[in-house]
Amino acid sequence: MFSQHKKKIIYVTIGIILLSILYTLKNTSYFTRIFGFILSVLIFHFINYFFKLGFKTKHYLILILISTAGILFSPLYFISPDYDKILHFIIPVLLGVLVFFLINKTELKFSTKLMITFAFMISLLALFEIGEYSLDQIFSWKLQGVYLRDYTGITKLKIIQDKNDDTMIDLILGTIGSLIFITAKIGIFYYQKLKK
Repeated sequence: MFSQHKKKIIYVTIGIILLSILYTLKNTSYFTRIFGFILSVLIFHFINYFFKLGFKTKHYLILILISTAGILFSPLYFISPDYDKILHFIIPVLLGVLVFFLINKTELKFSTKLMITFAFMISLLALFEIGEYSLDQIFSWKLQGVYLRDYTGITKLKIIQDKNDDTMIDLILGTIGSLIFITAKIGIFYYQKLKK
């Protein structure tokens, strides 16, 4: 298919495109976002390597997509009131692919694998919201609640959704996204069974 050299060129090209897009989203936390993105990919790679989890290229691409949307494009949280909600809906579907890949290696029944995947996804959602709350309390990062940039100044933010409402809607959307992943897996499972 692709040689190693061509794959490297594709990855570098994607990186350059992402960096170009980020340049248009100039923000004071630019280097922090770049560092966070690189760190997330490195941590994923080292966990995959040391624990021999067997993640494939498509799994790396999913992680890069999640990290790009959640970390690199984080200024969009303060530009679009719907960006956070879209991510809380879509990211559980993408994370479900990674989680189910690991759980699918076990000898459990298909239904049990789905239940564990769903429970794990809901746990991740809850931990994520706990993390947002904790970081807000410690660093005042404004992770909970929906804020928009005020046109009178780049650092001024105007809250447009209460912190509690934001957290509950995020959990609901994440749960719906997780259920969509589970429903899709059930549909694929039975479709493949009928084809045999």
